[in-house]
Amino acid sequence: MKFAFLVMTLIMFGSITLSAYGNSIDDMHDSAYELMINGKFNEAVETYTTILEIEEYDENALLNRAVAFAKIGNMELSLSDFSLVLEKDPKNLTALNGVATILSNFECKSYEDCSPLESLRILEKMLEIEPENEEIKLKRNFMFTQGYDSIPKFAIFDVKETNGDYIVNIQQIVRDRDGNLVSVIENAGTDISPTMLTEKFLDGREKEANNFKKEVVKIGENDYIKWHYELLTSDSEKERKFFGLSKSKLTVSDGQENGREMFLQVDLISALFPAVNVDLGDKTMKIVEVFKKI
Repeated sequence: MKFAFLVMTLIMFGSITLSAYGNSIDDMHDSAYELMINGKFNEAVETYTTILEIEEYDENALLNRAVAFAKIGNMELSLSDFSLVLEKDPKNLTALNGVATILSNFECKSYEDCSPLESLRILEKMLEIEPENEEIKLKRNFMFTQGYDSIPKFAIFDVKETNGDYIVNIQQIVRDRDGNLVSVIENAGTDISPTMLTEKFLDGREKEANNFKKEVVKIGENDYIKWHYELLTSDSEKERKFFGLSKSKLTVSDGQENGREMFLQVDLISALFPAVNVDLGDKTMKIVEVFKKI
């Protein structure tokens, strides 16, 4: 029978999990399948290569050979085979998952050279294809937990490192109880998670913030999606407050433990401000503008 091995579990969870499907008769596929089952991955690569010499594009052979290459540690050729499948079938979840699996294990060197970030984005693309797939959601969320343990963190970057892909402007405006202006301060530095979770969070401000606006604007020669919203962040009628840091977070599911669903908070936008005190009766408003290059 003709089988295809499906990559359904990220390497970081343990190992690639294989399963088989198909109902067309092909002796070479059957032989290759037996080799894979018995852990003879080099021989399986040879058999799948023979199949592909006869039939230039055999999706099952490409997917299976990609898994075999990964099993023997040849990640470059594994990525190549998965990529060949994606050229013809960009929404192939098996190939997308295989690429995400491999990239998740590489080092994040910078914003421009960060394989784990690319893995995270692929998982988000998979969720666009299957929004209710809980397994993919958990893998995506697991990637965020890994981001907080790595150096540099690949889940959130200094906006300046994104080379103009993202721009964040945040103002905090303080007025006294009579409405007189006390201070206006702007962020001294900002971090952002360059992921779809951030976009989901920003879109959600439409229901929770004032003067929400989402539009396309031009900055120089580039088009950007711009989010604008305003929040009353402090009504200090009863106590003094101190400001110096602002964080936007989103709570996501992180699976279950002992029958109870676990959650984690993901930092999406962090802004550092010059220190400011607000007195009794002062009111603080935050104006947020986030730009993403299209």
